[in-house]
Amino acid sequence: MITRQGMRTLLLLLGVVIISAPGCGLIQRERSAEEVFSMALSGIAGKEKLDFVGEAGLRRESSGLFENQFKFEGKLENHDQLTLQTRLPGAVTTAGTGSAGGMSAASANLNGRPSGFSASFQRKHGQWMALTAEHEPLRGSLSRYNPIAQLENIDRMNKTIKSEYGSGRRTRILRIELAPDDAKAWATTQLKDEMNSIKAEYMHKASTFKGTSQAKLEKDLSKVWQQGETSMEQMMKQAKVQTVYHLTVDRKTSLPLRLSSESQVTYRDSSNKSNKEALVMDVNFKTYD
Repeated sequence: MITRQGMRTLLLLLGVVIISAPGCGLIQRERSAEEVFSMALSGIAGKEKLDFVGEAGLRRESSGLFENQFKFEGKLENHDQLTLQTRLPGAVTTAGTGSAGGMSAASANLNGRPSGFSASFQRKHGQWMALTAEHEPLRGSLSRYNPIAQLENIDRMNKTIKSEYGSGRRTRILRIELAPDDAKAWATTQLKDEMNSIKAEYMHKASTFKGTSQAKLEKDLSKVWQQGETSMEQMMKQAKVQTVYHLTVDRKTSLPLRLSSESQVTYRDSSNKSNKEALVMDVNFKTYD
């Protein structure tokens, strides 16, 4: 017969066994939000192949409506080769990963049907380099919708990571807010990349003209581009940027399932009028391999 004292001793020993048992699911420390993000980043970094679909749009405070909305999809292959493609009607413009400077139709389409623009990227020394020719349309714009690059950049920046309410048994939802200075610096870099891409595209078109027409057109384009760059730099100096991500992670695999973001930019225009714009993006990861 077990005495009351013996029962207390037995329960105490049982508690010690449960706590110390490796892999036991009864008592398990909940990973911190930072740990969950780190594991999600490591998980996606180790994948050879993956597919994702997304959509993005620009919302202006003055109207509250979304502008320039579009959908896109991506495919990662061979660990470091990524194709991004807009899902729009029309012919595909693409550059592939063949010989140096070569064009390849193999990466032109992710699903076998013409659909908008496509651009290819390759990861080298931790950076995603565009393989698409500099003058190709949307080359600079598409690069900012690479969710893998975004996660890698988030990891390098100062940020606050918290677990969101609503996380279930199967998923964890993280709220990631970038430090204002880092968010502003990143937004400025992305805008400059897009402006350089636009300049390269129009300079390429100007090079098809002959004689004095070409020289005049190139001079005019350079002047307009310089004015635009100066205006953008002045605007961004006084601008405030707030960028927040929400990352949904599979509890079992620690892989990202969804990445959504909103980057708000508050600035004053040439008339000293305050404006607020927000770039909103939502990406769903479909398959991993």
